[in-house]
Amino acid sequence: MSVSNQFVNRGVPCAAGVLKAAPANTPGALHRSTRFAVGGLLALAVLNAAFLYFLPARAATGYAWAIRPPISAAFLGAGYLAGVVATALAVLEARRWRSIQPLAVALVTLSVGLLAATLLHVDRFRWDYPPTWAWTGVYALAPLGVTVLARRQRAITARPVTGDPGLRLLRSLSLACGAPMLAGAIALFVFPHDVADVWPWPLTPLLARAVAAWIAMIAAALLWCAYDLRRPHEALIPYATLGTWCLALLALPPLHAEQLTRTGPPLVIYIAALVALLALAGLGIARGARGARTGI
Repeated sequence: MSVSNQFVNRGVPCAAGVLKAAPANTPGALHRSTRFAVGGLLALAVLNAAFLYFLPARAATGYAWAIRPPISAAFLGAGYLAGVVATALAVLEARRWRSIQPLAVALVTLSVGLLAATLLHVDRFRWDYPPTWAWTGVYALAPLGVTVLARRQRAITARPVTGDPGLRLLRSLSLACGAPMLAGAIALFVFPHDVADVWPWPLTPLLARAVAAWIAMIAAALLWCAYDLRRPHEALIPYATLGTWCLALLALPPLHAEQLTRTGPPLVIYIAALVALLALAGLGIARGARGARTGI
């Protein structure tokens, strides 16, 4: 099969040979509107990461709802910190839609989860505090905005029919990790009291559901990569995001040791799961870096 015939025919020509960074007018390139929207998400991620991860004690009085203990605020902040890496790479380095497509799936998953948690615990939010309305508005509108941008991008993007054989192991491991993560996230969201009892630190039902939304976000990105990863350069951004998330979360037990209430099996499972995911991230980054030599 020739190189050109390996792509789905959508009336979009494809270049044979080595892939290079795509100019704005070539098939599969990022629209300016997409890059602008991701830039807005970068700003939000920076603000939330700086506050929640680096100043977590202030989240008890200065966030959309009272987050206690500080380690819980830092857990949410770790997600935003990973989001800083993802969106910065998307804005500054990415040239192709397929390089950031897993982030779109992840953002929709996170937004639905956090919006559902908000609606289920309306009484816990500070509705006289303007940022609370910004929080709600962002996660209510994000799925619609992402869907619109994704449809525009996919209309000019050809999906390779066959994947790089060198990605088979990465895709298989992503499926093996993503599926149980998603199952665990759903269980934590649906049964916050029961599952939170085996978490290394105390979680209120609202916090348990917020944590579940972040775990589901990572799981969704992994499952999408397992399904749709086709070229090495497509792996760099999602797995760099995963690696950042894991490192930030692994730092929480030593940084907030006095807030840990279960240091036996729950903590061991927490650390072991993150170490396994970090190893997966390392594999993904290595595969992605190989393909990113010609641009992402």
